[in-house]
Amino acid sequence: MALATKKSPEKPTTKPEDLKIGHILIGEGLVTRPQLEQAFRTQEKLKSYKPMGQILVEQGSITKKQLNFILDRYNKRSRLGDILLKSRAITQEFLTLALEHSKKTGARIGEALVELNFITEEEMRQALCTQLNVPYVNFDNITIDRSLARLINRNFAQKHRIVPIARMGQNITLAMDDPTETDLIQELQGLTGLSINAVTSTRAAILDAFSRLYEETEKAGDLGLQLIEEEMSASERSKYLDSHQTRRADTVVGKIIGMALNNGASDIHLETTDRRIFTRFRIDGVLQELYLGNLEDELNRLRREVVSRIKILGKLDIAERRRPQDGSFRARLVKDAQEVKIDFRISIVPGYYGENVVLRILDARNAPKSIKELGFSEHLTDTFQKLLSKNTGIVLVTGPTGSGKSTTLYGALMTTYRPGIKILTAEDPIEYVYEKITQCEVNPKIGNTFAQFIRAFLRQDPEIILVGEIRDSETAEMAFRAAQTGHLVLSTLHTNDAVSATTRLLDLDVDPGLIGSCLLGVLAQRLVRKICPLCAVEYMPPKELLREFFDTPPEDLVWYKGQGCSQCNHTGYSGRIAVAELWCPSQKDMILINKGPSIDELRTSSYDGTVFMAEDAMQKLRQGKTNLEELIRTLPFANVYQFRNLVKNAESRNV
Repeated sequence: MALATKKSPEKPTTKPEDLKIGHILIGEGLVTRPQLEQAFRTQEKLKSYKPMGQILVEQGSITKKQLNFILDRYNKRSRLGDILLKSRAITQEFLTLALEHSKKTGARIGEALVELNFITEEEMRQALCTQLNVPYVNFDNITIDRSLARLINRNFAQKHRIVPIARMGQNITLAMDDPTETDLIQELQGLTGLSINAVTSTRAAILDAFSRLYEETEKAGDLGLQLIEEEMSASERSKYLDSHQTRRADTVVGKIIGMALNNGASDIHLETTDRRIFTRFRIDGVLQELYLGNLEDELNRLRREVVSRIKILGKLDIAERRRPQDGSFRARLVKDAQEVKIDFRISIVPGYYGENVVLRILDARNAPKSIKELGFSEHLTDTFQKLLSKNTGIVLVTGPTGSGKSTTLYGALMTTYRPGIKILTAEDPIEYVYEKITQCEVNPKIGNTFAQFIRAFLRQDPEIILVGEIRDSETAEMAFRAAQTGHLVLSTLHTNDAVSATTRLLDLDVDPGLIGSCLLGVLAQRLVRKICPLCAVEYMPPKELLREFFDTPPEDLVWYKGQGCSQCNHTGYSGRIAVAELWCPSQKDMILINKGPSIDELRTSSYDGTVFMAEDAMQKLRQGKTNLEELIRTLPFANVYQFRNLVKNAESRNV
């Protein structure tokens, strides 16, 4: 779009209030004509209206501060009603009626439109954000960092309806019910010494965020106390709750559990040191410290009572402090008007300063419904599903501890489930409980081993058998015997890659001929953290890191990383996803297995029947789900080196 030039930028020929914002910015020397034309083209392509100044900020032509200065100087901010008209949220008739209502009641035009039910509060707030050039925030996708409660006094925040939601260095993001209160922003900048970025949302969302920030600890405590009381009989409760200290220990345990659930932790680690308990939460596979506030002092003061309380929950011996103990308990809580059952596994180990406690959280809401939920590449998922459609044979999932083998096994189990078949499982422990599936928990103390359960299962006429782990020769023999006699068997092994499963099975004295005839496929996997979607930005990995993966990095690949925000506890990562390789033994591989080959021979032979981990990981890199820093941390170097061959093969195909 061609734009008229002005001979004298300092003295426009027309009045400033009549100039379009684009001409003003050119006249002020803040943008160029090509930049403005590009913004016009972008605006024409948008499905909904967006002001020209905001587009120029987003494309990096000007800064937000520069735009706000020009809008205020020339009085060029769009009126709220005009923005809603241009975005087609209201009609001219609705606007006229709202203006009349505004004159009668004294309400602002936006409030009048909401009161008349012409628009929702969210639509009004988003239009207000467009007018003021401030971001609109959806608090459903944000985890509030409770350490921010120390920056602004609770009473002050409640009075002015403000909530600090994030901090990056000397900048703080502040959610405001009324983002037009510039005097309040200046006052807070003086009080905190920080630069404030204002955002807004609906009033209900801001009040809820206030509650989450300033009252989260109390809410978590109520949740935990409810869980604990439901798991104790009346006699146990009256026997235990006989002092103020023990009652406070109940509350502390409840708060810790509530905090773990709210942050999506898989484990709670209470590590006793000299005169205190060091508390960490395993989130996305990495131990993290969370801000505990006053809870930390209370936890340290009542550390013995807290450990005793956890022992009572797990029906352990509170007098035994010299030997390791294991236990479990189930909690029931009500969330979103639904009752949720959550299992906890307790492990207590005595250390130099005292007992260390680990609580494993087994939340049934995280149980997978099929392998399609696990995030594997499309090629690997399709191949894996074909294996699971077989009526007989054995499918193995391998990897080190904590690599997500059990989750994949459950996903595979639910993929195979249909009403006309019977499924039996032997697990240690049972992590997720499924209806219409018979699940049995291993207990070697009374003779209920994996092998013993498999023997019993063969008399129960099942179609599918799940064995939690093949640990010994007897279990391995029984699992392959079940696979040979017309059952589909699913199980796990501890190996570094897929092909190494054969070496492990041979070490367990499984007959090579049995392996060759029954083994359908082996999935080897690792878990990598996903880049936080709220703070993901493009970047260029260090050259040294690129050289680990590629001779020549792909030119079409866009790299991403997380900057760190309150949602991801400033780690840059949120959630985890599996990367895997899948080996389906060919006829040639089976012949080699019968001959007892070296692992190198078998690995070379297996190339044609393997979906490599590098292929699965490369897809996740292209989707912006993870990055090289996370892959180099998690994957064995053999899998890292596969990237070079993957790129070379892709280049040769293109040639």
